Amino acid sequence: MINIKHLNLIRSNRFLLKDINLEINKGIHTVVGPNGAGKTTLLRSISGVFSDYQGSIQYFGKEIKDYSGSELAKNRAFASQFFDVAFPFTVKEIIEMGRFIHGFDHRAMSNDKITGEVINQLSISHLINQSFQTLSGGEKQRVQLARVLSQVWDVESAVLLLDEPTSALDFSHQVKLFDLINSQQKKMNWMVIMVLHDLHAASFIADNVILMANAEVVDFGDSKKVLSTDQLTHVYNTKINRNDILDDAYFKIYSK
Repeated sequence: MINIKHLNLIRSNRFLLKDINLEINKGIHTVVGPNGAGKTTLLRSISGVFSDYQGSIQYFGKEIKDYSGSELAKNRAFASQFFDVAFPFTVKEIIEMGRFIHGFDHRAMSNDKITGEVINQLSISHLINQSFQTLSGGEKQRVQLARVLSQVWDVESAVLLLDEPTSALDFSHQVKLFDLINSQQKKMNWMVIMVLHDLHAASFIADNVILMANAEVVDFGDSKKVLSTDQLTHVYNTKINRNDILDDAYFKIYSK
């Protein structure tokens, strides 16, 4: 469980996060809200990237600041919104970086077997010998996701944090990614937290939704409760009909 109490992050006399209180358990959780709501800042704080906050963030009863970098890396994987490299690494080399923290003798599965499985699941085997720098935006995003998934692929109860993981993906690859995350979460009992702008996906992939606005958590819980017409209209400052945006038929293609 991740337990967040009175989390504040202030920079240049401005609240980036304001009095956040959450208890997040195993399952898939999505974070939604308008631009500038604090979604990415919350995810980065939970990941351990930001440490200049006030309040408490605990992983399984222990303050995140008390974990070493290697301890976190073995049990928590984080995919940022933007990812690039300065050197001409191949796709295979980028994905193998996800296994570096585990060394050469990790649990029952070999590193090569793990990266191979993830590569196949994300349908990027044809890219493995290409330079990462030559890829399209969508291909780069799939490679980054493969690297991050490889990091915790065989880790029971891992924490997976994804910041807009589908922003550059076409619909087909979105479906494949959500199916894969849903399947692996159930198999390995992961805790998955994803920032998404697509309210359809956020509603139908998630066990719970975190709705944010103005650096605060407006609501947290079941999507039908959180993503109500009145609440969406208020948060997004525009008239929104929940039934139009969250049409059940739209996402029946997702396996849930």
